[in-house]
Order: sequence, then C-alpha cells, then structure tokens
Amino acid sequence: MEGIFFRAVRREFAGSLLDPPAKQSAGRYHRPGEATLYMSPSQEWSRIAVSGYMREDNEPRLIFPLKVSLAHIFDQRDLEACKALGIDRELSNQSWRNALQEGREPPSWKNADAARRLLADGIIDRSRHIPEGWHLNLFRWNDLGGPTVVIAGDPREVAIKKDGPKWS
Repeated sequence: MEGIFFRAVRREFAGSLLDPPAKQSAGRYHRPGEATLYMSPSQEWSRIAVSGYMREDNEPRLIFPLKVSLAHIFDQRDLEACKALGIDRELSNQSWRNALQEGREPPSWKNADAARRLLADGIIDRSRHIPEGWHLNLFRWNDLGGPTVVIAGDPREVAIKKDGPKWS
C-alpha cells in the first residue's frame, strides 16, 4: 500500500509527528512501548477520527499529509482473509479505552498481534464512525526494509463544531 494519508496530532506534538508513541502510551493497536503510527486516507476521516478526543480535552489538532511508500498491510475489511487467518475483526470495534480502564487487555490488541505475527507492516482499521471508512495503522516505518513515511505538505488546523456530536 502506498499513497497520501493524513495524521492529526495535538499542536504540541507537531515536531514529533513521525515518532512512535511515548513508552507509557497505549492505543487501539499498541501496548505501552509498541510503535504504531495512526493515519487516515482522507483529511475528513482524519478529522472525524480525532473529533471525540478534541471534544474531551479541548486541545487543538493539526492534520499533516504524509506520503507512505511500500507498506505491506493486513486489511481487516477483507472478511475472508480474516476468517482464513482466525482473526475476529469485530474485536477491533470494541472499546480499547474501556478495556484499559477496567484493567483488561483491549481486544483489538489480539488483532494487532496477529497482524504482527504475519509480518505485516500495519493493519487497516474499519472505522466505527464513518460508513465504509477506514484508517491505516503502521507498526513500523522508516526502518531498513520497511515502509517509508515522509511529511508531504503543510499542516491544516482541525476544525470541529463545539456543539456537534462527539464523533463527527
């Protein structure tokens, strides 16, 4: 997979846009200490993906265009591939944040683990808020033999309506 993708980050993290998450950080597809670079194939989908977090923390975000080259991705949109590999793609739709708050391992980590065992460079996440939407999540980038990711233009400010639905 290759092309232009979009990553939204808090303004304070603009200088570390391509860095892995902080060692203590966890997310839908990464445990603390694991690398994952979250992005979307359109600016609008990237905006929607962070809108709920923006409404929670009131922190502004910037969206950067990124050029991704030569990534081998496991695609959770492919139901037959998921079945053939024993991957339950519905696990990725469960709340990773609730699982962590309850002291449980997020179910989506099982799918990320399976994709990593397949030596995939990343995983496609089906959006929970955008019909037919999806997001690209790389497990490795800019390392020898892996996909490359470079900033491909200037950032844009993320704009959301303060009184809109949480994820819109």
